[in-house]
Amino acid sequence: MPLMMDTSQSTTQASPNEPAPSPTLHPKPLAIPLPFSPNTTLHIQITRLETSSLIFLTSTDPSTSSSLSALGSFVYAVPNQILIAKFQRLQPSDPLCTALYSLPSSIDFATRVAKILARKTGKPTYVGCSVVLGNPPVEEEVAGMRAAVEEVMKVLGEGEKG
Repeated sequence: MPLMMDTSQSTTQASPNEPAPSPTLHPKPLAIPLPFSPNTTLHIQITRLETSSLIFLTSTDPSTSSSLSALGSFVYAVPNQILIAKFQRLQPSDPLCTALYSLPSSIDFATRVAKILARKTGKPTYVGCSVVLGNPPVEEEVAGMRAAVEEVMKVLGEGEKG
């Protein structure tokens, strides 16, 4: 029997004087050309939730078939903070990350993007990734990752942290 959730009751009620909540269940799609491969397009779908972010990344180029596409990897990253006993304060450290579903062709890209976004937003981040870049030089992969993170952060807003 499938697990069902009762959505008829809400635990939080917005008052008329409060601004509308910023989380949205309407994903924002983006498409950007990769910096070193102008024929390859990086497609991004961003969903900002109240306590986390959900990002899907995929790539297309003229040589790929649009009818079949691999699911790719799905990764969860959460910001990690260490309590520094001497100063009694939290210090950010490398985010914790786990692969919920992995394919060798996309797991590295998904993990790196998830960790970067979790660190920058300060919120848990889910990243689905079926980006296929082949075997590009390191500079091209880093430039593609940087472009993806910059576009996602424009939508999510760097002011979320804190």
